[in-house]
Parts: sequence; structure tokens; C-alpha cells
Amino acid sequence: MNKTGLTLTVYVSKDELVNAKSGGSTLVASKSKTKEAEYQLSVTLDACDILENEVRVNLTMVRASFEAAGQEMGAAIGAEIQKVFAQLE
Repeated sequence: MNKTGLTLTVYVSKDELVNAKSGGSTLVASKSKTKEAEYQLSVTLDACDILENEVRVNLTMVRASFEAAGQEMGAAIGAEIQKVFAQLE
């Protein structure tokens, strides 16, 4: 998913983090730290819609990216383990 390689630093409230953790599909973030939005996150630009006063992070896209990366890592680790087993035979 990470096509540009760019990341943004955004700020979110505790309520937005709770919403994300409970399965929400979008996280509304602020471009600057505020009293409500005090938690700092780094997110890939490709998962963001940048609006006038806020940034919307597509959590579905972020989750899919992590899932794909996990599958690739699992396949690579499995291939290395198979090489080690082949050498032991």
C-alpha cells in the first residue's frame, strides 16, 4: 500500500483511539496538537484524506497493509526455515 513512502505526523484524541481500537474504519486527526488531540501518530500519506482542518485516516487501508506485510514476512521466514531443514537432512 505504501506507494509514496511519505508519512504524516498527526494528532488524535483518546476518543478517536478508542474508536479505532473497537474496529472503526476512519480515524479523524488534527494537523496540530490541541487540548483534545494530544496523542501523536505517524501514518502513511497513502491512507489519508487531507481536508481543510483535519486529516482522515483510512484504517481499513492501514489494516490491509499490515496484513499483507505479515503474509510476506511469514512466507520469507518459512522459506528460510525450509533452507535450514534441507541442510540438516
